[in-house]
Amino acid sequence: MKKKPMVYSFDFKVEAVKLSYERGNIAEVEKELNITSSLLTRWRQDYQKYGTGSFPGTGTLRLSPDDKKKYELKKKIKDLDLKFEIFKKAGDCMYQGKFEIFQFIRNHEKNYSIRKMCKVLNFSTRTYSNWKNQSLSETQQKRILIKEEITKVFFNFQQRYGAQRIAKILQKNGYKISSSTTKRYMCELGLYCKISKN
Repeated sequence: MKKKPMVYSFDFKVEAVKLSYERGNIAEVEKELNITSSLLTRWRQDYQKYGTGSFPGTGTLRLSPDDKKKYELKKKIKDLDLKFEIFKKAGDCMYQGKFEIFQFIRNHEKNYSIRKMCKVLNFSTRTYSNWKNQSLSETQQKRILIKEEITKVFFNFQQRYGAQRIAKILQKNGYKISSSTTKRYMCELGLYCKISKN
């Protein structure tokens, strides 16, 4: 049976390299730590070239400090490009309300990560997951979301806006809703505007 190669941690490798420099005797360190000459020599070469970027572990790039800066910059640019791409594609539904935005996220799950889309479109992944996991019809889902928007507008304006004014705000935001439907939903939600007495 073939022996599995030893796996050494980042800390072990760094300590071995530092010890070899301190002692000035590679053979002594190799014997003490029970490692081969070729292994310690390679670790020393890596440490000289990559510094703290040495020994990154499986699946991680090993980069010099300068290369690391370039890599991080490229990563940021790629991330910005991806955010712009999602935002651009979602543009048409941005002003149509939560339901359309959530539909967009669901329709693009194979192209982008849910987390990324939710972040770009300013929704929590939990809110989206709750919406997605509801065993409700499309009409019921729309009704829940529109009621959430009515409640939000109602309290944003200190409970002083009635159905007509709230309906106008929602229409401006892309919702297709009449003042009579808004009034009905407000009654169902128990939202009644305060009338200021002079």
